[in-house]
Amino acid sequence: MVNKRKRTARLLTTLHPTYLKKRLLWFLIALLPQVSCEPNRHYEKNIVIKKYVWDSAFVPEFVVEISDTSHLYNLYLNIRHATHYPYRNIWLIVSMISPDGQQHSRRIEVQLGDEHGKWFGDGLGDIWDYQTLIQQHAYFPAPGLYRFQVIHNMRQDPLPGIMAIGLRIEKAGWKKTS
Repeated sequence: MVNKRKRTARLLTTLHPTYLKKRLLWFLIALLPQVSCEPNRHYEKNIVIKKYVWDSAFVPEFVVEISDTSHLYNLYLNIRHATHYPYRNIWLIVSMISPDGQQHSRRIEVQLGDEHGKWFGDGLGDIWDYQTLIQQHAYFPAPGLYRFQVIHNMRQDPLPGIMAIGLRIEKAGWKKTS
């Protein structure tokens, strides 16, 4: 009988309007950093690598719609890797296919750690997130859909320890008019 009264009292407390308002307030405070505005971000997507082993046959692709060609953009690569990733760098081929079908490719090296084994980026446990600028002040000459592909270009294939690859595009300012 006493336990039933305690449960009823607890239930009434959790349904009380003041209690619900406090809970809602704490929920909104916790949610705020996750939904805060990033006015410069135009696009961001991360693609998980299956079983955290990147086979070169798997080519992550990002389709980005560019409608405003008056802006310059900064392009970033997001790389999530495990501590057991066997190298301190990764070689990638990044390709962009424009709306008219022209393809531009570039081979880049991304340093993920230093010579002493210290990983760059943000780590939590054995997972590391690293974002690197791959092109500053890029411009897109025509509006439309642009496709970006990222291919790993390492000798070891498949490549263990890579968990996700992502692309982030931010507005960086206005193009100069000639």
